[in-house]
Amino acid sequence: MEKKRVVVVGGGPAGAATAKALADKGCDVQLFEAYPHPDKIHKNAPKAYVIALGKRGQDGLKKSTGIDPLQIPSSIVSTHLVRHPKNNVRKHDKTPSLIIPRKVLAAQVLDAAKAAGVQINFEYRLMDINFEQQIAIFEGRGGVVTKHVPYDLLVGADGSNSKVRSLLNQNVNEFKVMRTEEDSMEYQVAVIPPPFPFSGMPETSVHVWNDKKYNSICLAFPLANSGGLLFAIVYPEGKLSEFKEKHRIDGTGYDAPLFQLMPDLTDVVKEELVKQLAAGEPTNGGTCVWCNSLGSPKRGVALVGDSGHGMWPSLGQGANCALESAAVFTETVGDIAAGKVILAGKSWAEVVVEEFNKRRHADALAAVDLTYGGIGARKSRGRNNAPLSYKAQVVGMMLLNKLTLGIVPKPALIRLMMGEPVPYSTARKWNFMYEKLICLGAVLMITVAVVLYKF
Repeated sequence: MEKKRVVVVGGGPAGAATAKALADKGCDVQLFEAYPHPDKIHKNAPKAYVIALGKRGQDGLKKSTGIDPLQIPSSIVSTHLVRHPKNNVRKHDKTPSLIIPRKVLAAQVLDAAKAAGVQINFEYRLMDINFEQQIAIFEGRGGVVTKHVPYDLLVGADGSNSKVRSLLNQNVNEFKVMRTEEDSMEYQVAVIPPPFPFSGMPETSVHVWNDKKYNSICLAFPLANSGGLLFAIVYPEGKLSEFKEKHRIDGTGYDAPLFQLMPDLTDVVKEELVKQLAAGEPTNGGTCVWCNSLGSPKRGVALVGDSGHGMWPSLGQGANCALESAAVFTETVGDIAAGKVILAGKSWAEVVVEEFNKRRHADALAAVDLTYGGIGARKSRGRNNAPLSYKAQVVGMMLLNKLTLGIVPKPALIRLMMGEPVPYSTARKWNFMYEKLICLGAVLMITVAVVLYKF
């Protein structure tokens, strides 16, 4: 049988994983990435952000690529979570996260894809797609070279600002972007070199600070090979720029907010944070994206990862969900190749996209819903959806979990944030319906018990 021609747009972890999986299944795969190889683009950029892979993301990577995440250089297993300033230390007994610099993960998967036979084209940007003739048009760096690439299947894995998704939305009637919501939080990162600044705590801990006054949060991730800690500092949009401008004027712009957020840091660490924050620029947290489908079966176009289900980083599910989608896509292609899914007169690409959408779309939408309406995305992101009642729901479920010795589960969002691979659609049902009913039922039972006791 003639090899299927596949074009993958985007060389991030999900795109590279999908490309490798398709090459492993005998497809002729070309991958186009707008930027250079990660090793080159980040050669002098130690502040490249990290990804925390829970069991979901680790399993997704292994299923789609065969790569054991634990064997990736510069990865480190996070064993504890420390909440500051009270220094509440909790051990990750069941689902420890794997902390990996994104550039390392992307480079590892890209190199594996190349070894599997994927033709990788760096510094080529997608310009247009002729959906009728199934030709993707790319422009090389500086517009010097233009490539017209025919395909049987095109996979868009080009992030939350996906060009593939945009062209589908403009030109294909069956596909629609239902809604997008840009994050109203922004962040900056800074790397604090050794020595480790927290005595008596495990050096493989992830550290967390919260501040209600400035509505801010900071996460500090351990870097492998004694590389120090990467601080990700998050404030409402505009605040970091405001602090930077005041710092430029009188040198005090960061003093009050950083002391309020992280009062237990040493002066040396704070000085280094201020130095790096003042030298850098804040970045928006991203975009939540809801689509009516993960591509177009009739046009032979699939959306994998953030291109089909973009989300803010508030739940830490972006990379985990994207790699799980890559694994579902891999499984779909494998089942079709094994004859478990019948083509029934349709083209191979149409069945691939149709079956992938059937298996993944509901979970993908649920993941975006949970991110948009979840912890860290309500009051802090300006949503009008009753944060106090929501907090009462979370606290109520936590209390019931302890009182019933685990018979009542922990809140679904807490389980997701702790890395448990509960299906997103199941977590959404619990978060949006079951937990409310359980808490209301508990309140009703307590009320009836009190009335009966008094009368």
